[in-house]
Amino acid sequence: MAVVEARNIYKRYGDVQVLSDVSVSVREGEVVAVIGPSGSGKSTLLRCLNQLTRIDSGSIEVCGETMVHTDESGICKYAEKAKLHEIQLKTGLVFQNFQLFPHFSVLKNIMDAPVQVLKLPEEEVRSKAIEILGKLDLVDKQDVYPYQLSGGQAQRVSIARALALSPAVLFFDEPTSALDPELTIEILKVMKDLAKEKMTMMVVTHEMAFAQSVADRIVFMDKGVVIEEGSPQKIFTSPDSERVKQFLQYFSE
Repeated sequence: MAVVEARNIYKRYGDVQVLSDVSVSVREGEVVAVIGPSGSGKSTLLRCLNQLTRIDSGSIEVCGETMVHTDESGICKYAEKAKLHEIQLKTGLVFQNFQLFPHFSVLKNIMDAPVQVLKLPEEEVRSKAIEILGKLDLVDKQDVYPYQLSGGQAQRVSIARALALSPAVLFFDEPTSALDPELTIEILKVMKDLAKEKMTMMVVTHEMAFAQSVADRIVFMDKGVVIEEGSPQKIFTSPDSERVKQFLQYFSE
């Protein structure tokens, strides 16, 4: 079953065509790594899938629910506000720069959305939040504030916050780009553990070793277009596109 199905996505900013006829899907329990040079449209694609950016045309479905479609006259139509909110709760997004609430403790950062948005009982949410913190080795940090955390700890809290809403799919937008190599290893381990638990994920990343070892499928983008997609073995050992070969040769040097 496809948790995310995006077809023929177009997005333009002014005179710049950022996405051109992009189609991607993510199946339940699958890890899809989106790779490619900077400025290729990878992060914009994630923002479109997570409703942070509106597309110009195309269609997106999440868990079988239509977020947006383009009608026969070429007009792009989004679902009603209540339906969009319902769909958005099925997705989680982990940013590059954590985006934690600085005035909330770690525990309150994780509990806030389930209590305020989902209206779940506070004690139930607290119990689940502490369980997630335990999995991410952060229980001892539950009462501290973001400024007291290392970059790796802050990113783990960001992941915990996303998991607290029990999303059907987690999107990661270059989650290690703001971290040094040691902390990068820390976050990649968390993501590998999530993959072992069959968490459905789409990951925009420059970590080629992670993409090769953890992803079920690789999507390579350049200049707003999907150039090639396939298994890690196919993409990393015998890609069809010369552009993909050129890009991967750079990383192997």
